[in-house]
Amino acid sequence: MRAARVLTLAGGEGAALLAGRGRSAAVASGLALLAGSACTRFGVFAAGIASAQDPKYVVVPQRARLDAREVG
Repeated sequence: MRAARVLTLAGGEGAALLAGRGRSAAVASGLALLAGSACTRFGVFAAGIASAQDPKYVVVPQRARLDAREVG
């Protein structure tokens, strides 16, 4: 996620600072934004897998919802 932030900032700043300076700068900025987006997607996916492996975050809330539904 840290890499995603850095790449996204670099891509956005690159686009803002180098606007109108040439195609290669625009391509580099676009590639940095694309890489930042991919890193964000994979970071969120990995975080989801990590949280699903800990039953405290999966089973306990599900049981609490079931108990609340049965009581109500």
